[in-house]
Amino acid sequence: MKYVRDIPFKEFVDSHHRAFDDDLAKLRRSNEDEDVPLIFTETEEILGLLIGLTHPVRILEIGTAYGYSALFFAKKLPEAHITTIERNPVMVEAARAAFSSRKEGERIDLLIGDAAEILDQFVCDLADADESEKFDFVFIDAAKSHYKEFFEAAEKICIKDALIVCDNILLKGWIVEAEGKEAKRHRTSIKYMKKFLEYLRERDDLEVSILTGADGLAIIRFINEQ
Repeated sequence: MKYVRDIPFKEFVDSHHRAFDDDLAKLRRSNEDEDVPLIFTETEEILGLLIGLTHPVRILEIGTAYGYSALFFAKKLPEAHITTIERNPVMVEAARAAFSSRKEGERIDLLIGDAAEILDQFVCDLADADESEKFDFVFIDAAKSHYKEFFEAAEKICIKDALIVCDNILLKGWIVEAEGKEAKRHRTSIKYMKKFLEYLRERDDLEVSILTGADGLAIIRFINEQ
């Protein structure tokens, strides 16, 4: 079974990638050199297409890592404000440095702590909020066993026309074929990701597109009655 991450497929896709600017290109190279968790180039291009079509102005990212994707959103959308959540102290330090050294970082709020707790607070704070205060794009790229929890909180703080994008839903292909020692170490994430995808499939009020490129994406929007 082959996935886009495998050589030569990933190399082919990477060779056609065009960075938004030189700064992001350098940041990607440094993240890759340090073996830092980073969105695939194909994922970046899909995200770029989606936000280019929808023009969100209030983006929520769950899972900051070293700040690459938050900076990508900020650079691509100069009018947008990005809120990003991270709990890992090493990644928080790296992301904070990346944001503080770039003008786009002025439009990025880095929230430090457990994503579930922060999302619960958002749900309370935005319960009676106007649509203009809610998020219109959510990118979920954090603990894979908590995607359902993250999604259920996110949908309560989004506008009715929001898009929610979940990264890494294929879990390196283990969602289909969980073999080997590495897959065994991630069996909890695999189990809960399968439950999450089944949950999405059963929701009649959602339109869900599952993409198999990179490590898999779920693109979700709400079906709103007119």
